[in-house]
Amino acid sequence: MKKKLINSKDIDFLEEEHIDTPPSEIIEENMTIDENFIKNKALIRMDLNLIQFPIFSKNTQRKINQIVKYYFNKNRDTYITISPKAGEYIPGEPEEKVFIALMQIMKEHGMPKKFVVSAKELRDKLKMNNTGRYITFIKNSLLRLSETNYNFKNTMYSSEKNGILKEEVSTPILTLRIISLDLEENKVYRNSMGDKRVKELYEINITDHFYNNIIQKGYLVYNGDILLEIESSVARTIYMLVEKLRFNNLYLKLDTVFLIKRIPLKYNKNGLYKTIKTLEKAFQELLKRNLISNFKIIKESTWEKSEVEIFFDESSNEDKQSRFYEDRNDFRKILSLSGVSETEHKMIEEIEVIDINKSSTKNIKVTLEMIDQILELMPIKAKSLKTLPKAIKESIEKYGYSKVEAVANYMKKNKVEKNRAYFIKALENNWVEDEEKSLGLDKTQLKVEIVENTTASIPKYNESLYTKFEKLPIEIQNGIETYAYREYIQKCGIETKIQKLAFTASRKKHICEFLEKHSEILKDNVEDLEEKNKIQPEIKEGIIENTEEIKTIITESIELADMAFSYSEEEKKRLILNILKEVIPLRNTKVLTLEKLNKIIDSYITI
Repeated sequence: MKKKLINSKDIDFLEEEHIDTPPSEIIEENMTIDENFIKNKALIRMDLNLIQFPIFSKNTQRKINQIVKYYFNKNRDTYITISPKAGEYIPGEPEEKVFIALMQIMKEHGMPKKFVVSAKELRDKLKMNNTGRYITFIKNSLLRLSETNYNFKNTMYSSEKNGILKEEVSTPILTLRIISLDLEENKVYRNSMGDKRVKELYEINITDHFYNNIIQKGYLVYNGDILLEIESSVARTIYMLVEKLRFNNLYLKLDTVFLIKRIPLKYNKNGLYKTIKTLEKAFQELLKRNLISNFKIIKESTWEKSEVEIFFDESSNEDKQSRFYEDRNDFRKILSLSGVSETEHKMIEEIEVIDINKSSTKNIKVTLEMIDQILELMPIKAKSLKTLPKAIKESIEKYGYSKVEAVANYMKKNKVEKNRAYFIKALENNWVEDEEKSLGLDKTQLKVEIVENTTASIPKYNESLYTKFEKLPIEIQNGIETYAYREYIQKCGIETKIQKLAFTASRKKHICEFLEKHSEILKDNVEDLEEKNKIQPEIKEGIIENTEEIKTIITESIELADMAFSYSEEEKKRLILNILKEVIPLRNTKVLTLEKLNKIIDSYITI
């Protein structure tokens, strides 16, 4: 088995690389670009695969010889396998930082596929202490990067194909040749070094798939210094991922389980709370560093169904666009100075920024990022449809990004069932635009109306009133909410699905404002409740046996939810049936409490 791992074919490959490359190595050493030509040396291009997949492990207790396989669908035909060298373990945070530093140095060298770097250069980028130990650290990280093999099945994005490669791809991120300066054949390097204490250099060769993405369109631009300054590897991964997913939006909402699996972190249903605490800590660091403006973890039922809202300042889009343009301008200068071929020139000139606020569909070049962003906006079920990405791509080309984005938002808010059919029909028939026109609202007003509560960093209402509201009996809660809704509709002057959705999105705010305006309602009911508890302490646990009471609570809850979701009669019957399947056994065994009943209803009705 060992003989198969280290065979003559592998040795010949290394020998060929050693013999064939010296002439080009000398040229590459002299290709370093004058720093005055580069506007921002910190900007780097990160390959999309490295951003959206778990290429660098977050496990601090990695095991030697442990191969890790990540599956991305239930059919288990979409995966990435990470295989370390025998006697080694897979790359983690140290290798991620070294790779980021390599991307900075590659840019300073003129973006060549192959370049030579010293441990001292990497040490300076990583801001490591000037001790002898840094050489061992950097060398081991480079070896681990070059010796680990990645097997992509239906996952690798290719800028050349402008999509995911269907064939299986097996590749390392880079290859490495260690150049010993003691050897006579390497005297050209030895003579070029000002520091005679340096004993070896490292020739880095970025492998084809990753390099082509970095050179062409399969990348995003980040500030390398900022990435290296982020202390938590989890926070660094989240930052890179959400910058990709949000595109130019200032608000992003993700399932926490999606984030946990993409980072990836430990996923255990029983210990999920601890993992989400890790997420929360990472978001706190991003907030502290002003990389996001705010975040909020939402748990309405179980931690498995929890979500995280992420907010960004307007300046974050300006920074993102600035990074792109500065990098592109620097890259054009690098091309002209380094004499890159005309083919590569044309390749770079094709890069464009799509303004998603424009409805024009002329010459739109749909990127994987744009398709992913639309999918993230859609209902969860839509993400499992294999034919939908193609439909999204064709729709953006035909109708423009803004129109497709509006339909995706509308689908998620209205919990559409037949996702692909609805998506196509809504675009063809202008369903979303027609509804907006009927309300006399433009798109900007509509967006503000629906997310008015979620975009605020600090609530402008008394949240303590909601805590008191939740302690009231369910029938009183339903009554208060109904009155709050009616008052809201009176202000709007019209009642349609849009108003219902807007009320649902800001439900807590409207209830608190109503209670603040009508303080006597809360006061009277709280006093009545306290008096009732004094007189009847025996019903403290609130066991419910009365059939009519159970029926009233269930039907009123569904009717209230119907204001937002407009259920069909068939959907209402299905909801009642599912709820009763869980309620009846508890009621018959006399253990059904109001709290248990509400939890069962909440599990089927999410408002």
